[in-house]
Amino acid sequence: MTLLREVMERPLDPGYATAAARRAQGAPASRRALALSLALAILCGAVTARSIAELRRPQPGAAEARAALQAELRRRSSAADAEQRQLDQLRAQVAALQARALTSGGSSDLPDRAALLGLLSAETSVTGPGLTVTLADSPSATASSGSTDPRASADGQQGRVLDHDLQIVVNGLWAAGAEAIAVNGQRLTARTAIRYAGQAILVDFRPLVPPYVISALGDPSAVQTRFAAGSGGAYLQALRDNYGIRAAIVSSATLELPGAGGFSTRFAYARTVSSPTSTSASSPTPSGTPEQRSSSSPGASAATSAPPAPPSTAAPTPEVSP
Repeated sequence: MTLLREVMERPLDPGYATAAARRAQGAPASRRALALSLALAILCGAVTARSIAELRRPQPGAAEARAALQAELRRRSSAADAEQRQLDQLRAQVAALQARALTSGGSSDLPDRAALLGLLSAETSVTGPGLTVTLADSPSATASSGSTDPRASADGQQGRVLDHDLQIVVNGLWAAGAEAIAVNGQRLTARTAIRYAGQAILVDFRPLVPPYVISALGDPSAVQTRFAAGSGGAYLQALRDNYGIRAAIVSSATLELPGAGGFSTRFAYARTVSSPTSTSASSPTPSGTPEQRSSSSPGASAATSAPPAPPSTAAPTPEVSP
């Protein structure tokens, strides 16, 4: 009971009460208290200054390591540029030799047919009118460290562009009549796959960096109208409205898409026809549409977004760049 009475009657410690009364009377603080306060302030300032100096002091060898990494980056970039120039020269020589061999074969339409096949297989670069669709993460999206599905991990991660989004937009452009498509400079072919690995979107196992620019060749007005009226345009609008993903569609009079390069991969199931007569006699005509046959083949499942059959005269055929 004594403790409770002390708490109720005198809640303030007597020392605090004495100090408050002295301050109210205007009595100056003792020199000892002033000296102690000054010493504590000097000590705190010294410790803070020492901590800041330790944090700002460069680590031993950090500058040398950074300089070495920068030099290595410049060296490898120069080597890659030199190899790219050499590759371009070799491709030009191969194209010249191929044209010479086809011209000397006696048939005048062989070079045109070879150019058309290179265009349809995305082996050669193309140029022509078209449009670009640019996709970028929403401003509220944050980097994810542990989850591999940022769409379902947290609300802040729902504004990121995923591989599935690029697949639907690319397939919508193919369906709208696009004749050639590239994503961030990576040309899409019938064997191209758009996948998601960790925190990066891969196109043919090459990582892409946002924003994602999808370039499509074709009649700009016709392709844009069909794309907006199809499922791809509706999905793109849903990404804008529901997740805040930034998307922009811009028409262009001239777009240049690089070639996918040579195809050195061997096909697992496709073989050259030895004789048209024997093939037609031994092999019955397959039933079903070409789309059904391609979807049931084992090799077609690896392609995430494949271009449709070349259009007849719906859109102007892009010219093969020299």
